[in-house]
Amino acid sequence: MASVFAEGWIAALLLAVLATEFVVLVARHRRGRGGLPPRSALLLVLPGAGFVLAIQAALSGAHWSLVALGLALAGLAHLADLAERLRR
Repeated sequence: MASVFAEGWIAALLLAVLATEFVVLVARHRRGRGGLPPRSALLLVLPGAGFVLAIQAALSGAHWSLVALGLALAGLAHLADLAERLRR
């Protein structure tokens, strides 16, 4: 299990889960079962993807600026999602 974290596979697994969540939300929306439109679903999962990228960068020993880039992506996506929710 330690190798899953050390080799960065955990980040790939988490990104796969987020992608699956996006697909399920959009598919439910298209079938009229309460999901989300693609834009809303994307804004919902993008902050998580930014955090996962930051974690991957940190675990792999990447330059601090890549960690900061992932966190900035997460923060901007969160603000965009919040703005859209407040407009509704």
